[in-house]
Amino acid sequence: MNRFEIVPFENEMVADAGRLLAQRHRRDRATLPDLPAGFEAPDAAAAAVSATLEQSGTTGVAAVRDSQLMGYMLGRPTIDTLWGRSAWVRPAGCATDPAETHDLVRSLYAALATPWVEQGIFFHFALMPLADRALLDAWYSLSFGIEQVQALQSLAAVDPAPPRAPAGVEIRRAGPDDKEALRTMSSVIWRQHIGPPVWAIMLPEMVSEQEDGWAELVDEKDVTMFLAFVDGQVAGSQGYWPHETSDHDLLVPQDSATMSVAGTLPDYRGRGISTALSRAVLAAARAEGYPILETDWRSANLLAANFWQSQGYQPVAYRLVRRIDQRIAWARGR
Repeated sequence: MNRFEIVPFENEMVADAGRLLAQRHRRDRATLPDLPAGFEAPDAAAAAVSATLEQSGTTGVAAVRDSQLMGYMLGRPTIDTLWGRSAWVRPAGCATDPAETHDLVRSLYAALATPWVEQGIFFHFALMPLADRALLDAWYSLSFGIEQVQALQSLAAVDPAPPRAPAGVEIRRAGPDDKEALRTMSSVIWRQHIGPPVWAIMLPEMVSEQEDGWAELVDEKDVTMFLAFVDGQVAGSQGYWPHETSDHDLLVPQDSATMSVAGTLPDYRGRGISTALSRAVLAAARAEGYPILETDWRSANLLAANFWQSQGYQPVAYRLVRRIDQRIAWARGR
């Protein structure tokens, strides 16, 4: 069999790329049925490819054999304070012939990422569905590792009746007078992340910004926040709001909600507060008519990884990351 050729991705390849993506999505949904169904159709998948390609700064490469598209990869550099100089491959940005996934992904990435490294972009991310083991193995073989987990929970079987709170715990919806309580809660996640085994940074200048962001949630009409109190002191929080969907989001169905700003302060853990908050959120979201809740967590955050899966959230995708030694810009031997 002739080896494929790597060429620049062109607009006329979108339809064939959509067929490859639709095939992959059908395989993914066989394992993860809560993923959006619409992208099983080649036209919808092609529209997702096109929308990805149209994002500013996106470049792409394709693998071709005998004029047939075998695979493609699209990526977009992002330069900001949070991620630095990074580049991203999203779920609609990669699909291959399943018989040759390993070699295709490796060769496509090598071609796509070369200009990134030449431009000093050393943090590379790929958000990939986890149902395709061959796809993940190809990324792992390129020195990518799991950093973040994205998960879904169907609310079809959730009881919409408000659950009971543990003894001595008050759980209620947050209101305008709860801004200081939310400021108190705003550090619960990042304090978990700066410790072992996550060791993720929290820039000092972002602390006050996050405090304000959490406090202002009670002013947002589409946000539903629950707080837990013990002896009048805030102990935990959890909230949800409509998920911001796009025409190239292969991971979260339309009309879903995002669950976030969740945690229990360390002094109050072990009392069932997080579970009670979770059940309150699930019941309220179900009563509002949301079919799905989506959330994510750092894979190295052991507390979150264990808890959210115990609450019924099913992982559907991984954010993979590769951090290239920046000295490659000059350390190339003689």
